[in-house]
Amino acid sequence: MKKNKIFLGAQEIAGMMERLNNAFHKMGIKSDFFCLYGYDYANQANELPILNKYRIHTQKRMSAKNLKEKKKWDILQMIDILYIFIYSIFHYNCYLYIFGHGMFLHNYYLRKVQNIEFAILKLFRKKMLMWCCGSDSRAPYCDVDIYDGDIDKMYGDINKKKNNISMIEKYMTIIDFPASSHFHTKPYIIYNCLGVPVDEKEKVKYVKEDNSRISILHAPSNKKGKGTNEIRQILNEIREEGYDFDYVEVSGMPHTEVLKQMVKADIVIDQLYCDTPMAGFATEAAINGIPVIVGGYYAKQYKEVLPSPIAPTLFCEPDEFKQKLIQLMTDKKMRDEIGASEKDYVEKNCMSDIVAKKFIDIFDGNIPDNYFFQPENNSYPFGWGIKKDDVIENVSKITEKYGEDALGIDDKKQLKEVYLRMAEEYTRNE
Repeated sequence: MKKNKIFLGAQEIAGMMERLNNAFHKMGIKSDFFCLYGYDYANQANELPILNKYRIHTQKRMSAKNLKEKKKWDILQMIDILYIFIYSIFHYNCYLYIFGHGMFLHNYYLRKVQNIEFAILKLFRKKMLMWCCGSDSRAPYCDVDIYDGDIDKMYGDINKKKNNISMIEKYMTIIDFPASSHFHTKPYIIYNCLGVPVDEKEKVKYVKEDNSRISILHAPSNKKGKGTNEIRQILNEIREEGYDFDYVEVSGMPHTEVLKQMVKADIVIDQLYCDTPMAGFATEAAINGIPVIVGGYYAKQYKEVLPSPIAPTLFCEPDEFKQKLIQLMTDKKMRDEIGASEKDYVEKNCMSDIVAKKFIDIFDGNIPDNYFFQPENNSYPFGWGIKKDDVIENVSKITEKYGEDALGIDDKKQLKEVYLRMAEEYTRNE
């Protein structure tokens, strides 16, 4: 068997690719991370020299003053990416892509032929994985609203995402969340079986002060998607009911500063409309033993879908969020137990070296049967970052204007029936 030589690209998501790259190095495995997206991560100064020209030409393109100048830099940037692509063919036999695309997306001309990148790699018998992260595959009608009532644009994005998933499935195995599998047609690896990789850097040494006031932290990267306004309202209601606590909300701060704020908290609120019990920030809180509360409609069924072990955060439906948060605030034993369980779970399942080993097993074909999810088994309609009523309204408007086939889930009979029933009720009650 050939030694694994791993290409990671072509962008970063919350530091996960860098952590995996470092873990592969510690395991003695050749790997390199090619971040073509402008992401501020720690080791950019140490990246391969082959990326230097791409960085220069990309920066020049961004500062170009007219279309003619932009086109010039687009052509040079295209040459850079093609050179990196050819280089990768001779130096790696395993490719780990993330967020639903490869290298070609990052150039005006190449993004029109993204499938060629994957087709050539398949021709050279490269092993490929696409690590989806939710928003790159989730149906637009059940994702955080970016459309402001523009149903035509939403319809266009439904087709784009569905076509992109279909294209990727031709060439490689996909990793994704069961709640996001609307457009999948082939079995894929459950994201939760791998976990969000964290490393020792996420562990922060801090001795908590003995304080009778509960400290609650919320650190939204996307306030709308995380339900921040609704979370603030819930906290105001709790305060008006006589509960005394400190609330700290941070965003736009360096990652290290967020971690320092996090370990001072007694409770971390992750988000209100989530479709997984432990996303990235929740994992970072968990490794520090901070109890995390997560809201989401998926809480009603996730234990019946996800294979064990399941992340032990306090995952509850949005309607229960206030009650569960009060319970967590007033029960120190509960906080201690959840925090300890989370820490144990992450240390056994999500440390970067453990997750890296899982990826090696997958590349080598050693994949447990329970890692795979059959997309036709998805019956979860409510997505992420959006209220239930808004999902129903989106589905009703899409089907009214473009027909039920516009949902892109004709092969998911169970899920389609759920949506059509909700849309019918919505229309009846209008």
